[in-house]
Amino acid sequence: MWLVSKLLGSDRNASRSERGDASNSDPVDATRSEQGPAASPLTATSYDEQYYREHADAGLDYLGHGFWHESYGAMVSEATLQAGYASPFVVDAGCACGSILKGFKNTEIFERVLGVDLSEHMIAIGRKHFRYRDEELIAGSIAEIPVESGSVSLMHSAQVLEHIPDELIDRVFDEFARVLRPGGRAFLCLDAMREGETKEMYMGDPTHVNIQPVLYWTEKLQKRGLLFDIEAYNRFARSQRGPTAGDPRSFFDSYPNWSAWTLIRAG
Repeated sequence: MWLVSKLLGSDRNASRSERGDASNSDPVDATRSEQGPAASPLTATSYDEQYYREHADAGLDYLGHGFWHESYGAMVSEATLQAGYASPFVVDAGCACGSILKGFKNTEIFERVLGVDLSEHMIAIGRKHFRYRDEELIAGSIAEIPVESGSVSLMHSAQVLEHIPDELIDRVFDEFARVLRPGGRAFLCLDAMREGETKEMYMGDPTHVNIQPVLYWTEKLQKRGLLFDIEAYNRFARSQRGPTAGDPRSFFDSYPNWSAWTLIRAG
């Protein structure tokens, strides 16, 4: 029970559960064996200043923001048709310092934006650096998102869910289903084993506690009425937006190792 209470946020800085790797500087996880070793070893298991500094030293600065984030925010928003929703509202679950959320905000599509992260340290420095209002970037559990049921048009999470223990993941997905409006969409990117892969490929970070096959995630999402959206996936795959200015390669082409779910909530 001690571990569960820590991971659900009663002591936000004491233990690891809801932080994503590499999602807010460059979502390619430099700790994966196929990407080569990180510049500095990752040892932190708490969401504190040490965690931030280790990842920054490894090239994953959660305060980084630039062309990548602006292009990514536009690509995901377009793939999930956010401009067509009444009062579009995006939640970034496991937002770190909020650099990807800033990419969504700068599209000027969304009437509301919210980033939630377990790390009080990252939320504090993210608010200061990006000048977020308190209600836009909050420290807390993504299993308890403080928004109205059925209010969110886009649920986003990148390189976060593999950090949440198996015994807690159902609560997180229940919460995603609660806050998404009928017909709302989700874009989830995480480390998941595909055919022929092993867990060891994804274990360069000590906080990767839930590396599972693709089917594990798909079944849990479908049970909650979060259904695969083939049209959104096609828009993602065919998007001409990419991570690097002047490089014609798209996000889809640039990151063949991504496991991405484009989902729509059943009405």
